Amino acid sequence: MKIDKSRFGFLKGEGSLFEKMLQRVNILIQNINDSRRYQLDWEHILSEYDRLGVGDVCEFASGYAFGWHAMNGKLSDDVSKQAMYIEIIEGIVRLRDNVI
Repeated sequence: MKIDKSRFGFLKGEGSLFEKMLQRVNILIQNINDSRRYQLDWEHILSEYDRLGVGDVCEFASGYAFGWHAMNGKLSDDVSKQAMYIEIIEGIVRLRDNVI
């Protein structure tokens, strides 16, 4: 099973204009990852994933990113939510067995 990172992502759209915008957003996401506006507590994330989200990494990552941003008053920052979402997916795939 291949993970579809766009399924629960925070940035939606279609077409070539969207693709050009998405390329720009990906650059922004990389910049955010390089100077994050958030800190990930991997011990907490993995314990929550094990408790709640085993089996659907993308849905768990989306919920966690949304929840973190809601609790920290940053719901309008879709680029940061998307960056966290992607980072959590990649971290869980890297740190947990049997996640593809």
